[in-house]
Formats: sequence, structure tokens, C-alpha cells
Amino acid sequence: MTTLLEYIEDDEDAIEIPAKRLRADLKLAAQSLTPKEARYFVDTYYQMQENRKRAENQQRALAVAEEPNLAVSFLKKEAERLEGEVKYMLGEFADSQPIGIWAQTITGSGRIISAGLVAHIDIGRAPTVGHIWSYAGLNPNQKWKGKKIVTQIVAEYLKGRKPTPDDLPVLVQLVEGIGLGTVQRLVSTNKEGKPRKLTADSIISALSLRPWNASLKTLCWKIGESFVKVSNHPQDIYGHIYAERKAWEQVQNEQGRYKDQADIGLERVGKSTEAYGYYKKGLLPPGQIYSRAKRYAVKLFLAHYHHVAYELHYGKQPPNPYVIDHMNHNDIISPPNWPMA
Repeated sequence: MTTLLEYIEDDEDAIEIPAKRLRADLKLAAQSLTPKEARYFVDTYYQMQENRKRAENQQRALAVAEEPNLAVSFLKKEAERLEGEVKYMLGEFADSQPIGIWAQTITGSGRIISAGLVAHIDIGRAPTVGHIWSYAGLNPNQKWKGKKIVTQIVAEYLKGRKPTPDDLPVLVQLVEGIGLGTVQRLVSTNKEGKPRKLTADSIISALSLRPWNASLKTLCWKIGESFVKVSNHPQDIYGHIYAERKAWEQVQNEQGRYKDQADIGLERVGKSTEAYGYYKKGLLPPGQIYSRAKRYAVKLFLAHYHHVAYELHYGKQPPNPYVIDHMNHNDIISPPNWPMA
């Protein structure tokens, strides 16, 4: 009978040929992935990554305690292999799209991030970068009111009468949540795509939805973290922009330019917190300065992503080039590595 140790030792040779076949199959499958399938695999990849890290921590803890850890080592090894296959497949998916190839030329935007952006962003539904920012939850003016507040707004407006299609634009403006087109689609059809009667409940359900995509927002957070990590890389672009912006934000903070925001924060935190000490002085805490600088770099990257994707899709530049307030200078910052060789 083959022991677990013998199985693990023979594992590499045993799966070499099947692995090559699997790789070929994955390449073909990746090129035919739908955006929905790619989004699923991006989320799955990050979940697998966290599980693998937990297994590594467990293995180290068992080694320190001199406890048997053969089974844990085997599971970690298999998790690494499967994680690598998913990464390969997503890389092939990103390579199947010209915008995915461009995204991978950016230091800090690897195969998984590029695949995630391609899977989430439909340039045909994003005439401006503002649409992408809103979809990614990076629009500071975008608020998610939730079902309780939306129910109150709809009830006060309708005053007991049955709603009509003419009420939708008014309610969308009152709630300031998701767009009118999305609300009209949600209230006109059910989950199966069949027509349904317009009711106050259907309007409330549509207007209560989160106005951004949670997975894309998480991906953008990971992009920001990646840019910070590569800020010392010689070919880095957005990490340097993050560092420059952070220094600028710190000066603004020290000059009291964010006192109004600090006053709001003062009412939301406990007196025992570290943030309270900064807010009391009229300053934003370091964590917020860090986040503001990261968001700035990510939004600029998305602006460049939109520019390149728009040009690839329509064969022309966006109608209104994105102008960013770069350290109080209105500059048009062109997308790096574009056009591609």
C-alpha cells in the first residue's frame, strides 16, 4: 500500500504529462471565458490565495511545535498548484484582449488584476471614466442610502398612490443612488427577465441596491496596495504618483485644508481612539492621508485604462480627454506605454 509520503514524493512525475494536457486545455478554455466566468475565477483566485496563506501559517506553527505536518504540507502543495493553474488561465484570458495586454505593461498590474479589469469593465457602457469610477465605488459623491431610508423617501413622495414610469426619474434624483437606466431595467423585469408590474416595492428594491460593484471596488483596493508595494521599482509609474500625492496631501493636511472633514470625523469616533487626537487638532489621521493618496493613483490609472480601452474599441480618442488636478496644475497626463509597439 502506498503511503502518503511516497505519494507526495512521486507526485511530480505522476502528474507531469496530465499537467501539460491540462495547461493546453486551460489555454483554450481561458480564451473562451465569458466576463462573468472570469469575474468568478478572479474572486476564486484571491480566496485560494488566502487559504494557501493560512495553510502556510499552519505548517510553520506545526513545525515550531515539532508536530506532524505531512498532511498539511500536502494540502498546501496542492493548493499552490491549483492556484497556479487559475493564475495561468486568467493570464491567458487577459492576453486574449488588447486592453488586457496593455494593462499588464503597467508595473503593479499583473495577470490577475488585468484579468479582473477586463472582466468587470465594459467600455461600451462607460462613455467616460466617471462611469468606471462610480461602478468601482470611487465616486465621493455617491451614497448608498440603504432600504430603510429609500423606503421613507419613496413613501413620502408617493403618499400612498400607485407609481407610474414618470415617477422614476424623480425618485432616482431624490435617492441619488444607481442610474436611471439601471432602475428602469430592474423595475420592468424580474430575475428571469420577464416583465412585471411597476410597484412601490419594486422601486424600493431597485433603489436600495448598492450603487457600485463590491468585487471591483475590492479589486481597486488591491490595485492601490500593489502600486504602493512597487513604488521603488525602477519602471514604476503609479507608485511614484502615489508617493508624490501623499507628500502633497500631508502638506495640505498640516495647513488645515481638511479641517471641515476632521470636524465631521470628530463626531464619529470615540475619544479613546488615535484618530480622535488628530481630528481634535483639525487634522486627518495618517491612515486617511494614505487612503486618499492611493485612491488618487488608482483613479488616474483607471482614467488611463478608460482612454486606452476607448481608443481600442472605437478607433479614436475619448471625446473629452481626462484632465486631472495634478498638484493644483490642470494637466492632461497621457497613458503610459501607449500606443503599444
